[in-house]
Amino acid sequence: MAQSLSAATGSELEHVTRLCQRLEFFVAQPPLQVAALSQGESNQSYYVKTSQGEYVLRCYPSDSAVCRQQELRCQHAAAAKNLAPAPLCLNNHYQVMLSEYIAAGVPFNYLQHGHAALVSALSGFHLLPVQTAELDYCNYLQQLIDTLPVGHQASPALLRPLAEAATQLQQLAADIVLCHLDLHAGNLLFANNRLWLLDFEYSQRADSSLDLAAISLHFALTPVQIHQLLSDYASQRAEPELLALLKQKLPLARQVYSGFCWLWYLALPDAGAQALHWQQCLTQLVASAKAAQKL
Repeated sequence: MAQSLSAATGSELEHVTRLCQRLEFFVAQPPLQVAALSQGESNQSYYVKTSQGEYVLRCYPSDSAVCRQQELRCQHAAAAKNLAPAPLCLNNHYQVMLSEYIAAGVPFNYLQHGHAALVSALSGFHLLPVQTAELDYCNYLQQLIDTLPVGHQASPALLRPLAEAATQLQQLAADIVLCHLDLHAGNLLFANNRLWLLDFEYSQRADSSLDLAAISLHFALTPVQIHQLLSDYASQRAEPELLALLKQKLPLARQVYSGFCWLWYLALPDAGAQALHWQQCLTQLVASAKAAQKL
């Protein structure tokens, strides 16, 4: 969710303005301006300006099963290390979270902004001492399959190698850290020559290779760029022995992450293009893995 303004209907903004007026946070500082921000896939976010400051209001789906208290803990911990905007208010009744607004921010561009800031922010976030449940890749995969609506069945030819990759990744030596698990350009904000992490909805403890896989896929990194990313990450963690392990796990993690995205989009209405993109990505990764095994 990049913090840039986007279009919204008048009735939508009126609804958000009325919502703000019901929040205790705005009693002493009524909203002067409300505008839509670039949206995520499942949440809507709005810029709110008052006489005392500028804020981001995130509105969640009423049927969401995500633990917002866990999301809040992760963002609080990241903000304390200057890795994220500070969260200011979580209202479970209205399903909203209020955070500080980072002005003049743009979505992170891997080539333009350089990967050093990303590696530094990622390693810092990974080492935050936030206790969450640990992601079980096989269980989560089955949850995604079980939530697919009728008529959106996933291809068994892809599900089999995906399940195998999840099992193999879970059996390898783990590097369990606090992962973000949604690291695309819209959740990486570059402002004032620094990188800010956004949207901690899916953050939980998992293997570090999943976040590195996400970066390599969302930014379409070349093999040379991937090697540099892994090498610099292991160096930033001051664990040079981590590099060999990450190289071993990354191909599996890329399949698992692609599969998660494919199934997640497959369950969303009007997300056929995104689902097809990740299906094709997973198909290519599975084919590459099979070709490598024959060598």
